[in-house]
Amino acid sequence: MNFGAVVGLYYIGKFCFFPLSLHSTMAALLFLGLTLMVPFFIYRLVRRYRDICCDGKIDFSRAFTFSMLTMAFGSLLAAAAHYVYFAFIDGGAMIGALQENLAQLQGVDLSALEGANADTIAQFNQYIEVVQQTIGQLQAMSPIDITMGMLSNNVSWSVILSLPIALIIKK
Repeated sequence: MNFGAVVGLYYIGKFCFFPLSLHSTMAALLFLGLTLMVPFFIYRLVRRYRDICCDGKIDFSRAFTFSMLTMAFGSLLAAAAHYVYFAFIDGGAMIGALQENLAQLQGVDLSALEGANADTIAQFNQYIEVVQQTIGQLQAMSPIDITMGMLSNNVSWSVILSLPIALIIKK
């Protein structure tokens, strides 16, 4: 759980860039970069656990369990921060930013672009419909619904990411 607390703090720090990423490309790139670094960060933690706590030897099942539980505990800690954000801080800002982005997309005239054919325009219109549906679904969700969805997503990814990490780290 100590390693999970470290991962949770990493997830919380990474999440701080999420609301900013709706308005800033740089924040979006930082959020994406930190998200892509999670497997490497977990690999280093599992390797450290193997070398310090297991005398340099670890089998697949122990590495898998440690990696998965570390990310799961971190996800639980991050879920608390997610709930606080969506319940008390956000106040609809995320949905407002998505609606602004949608309005900008709807203002794009694809027929004026060079090389835009009917298929491209149809796909773009489908994309706009998907974004509208997503915004509608998010508006219907409570902060706890959003938090539980994010927690479920994080735990699912922890299982998926733990497999290759455990395969690589076992000795």
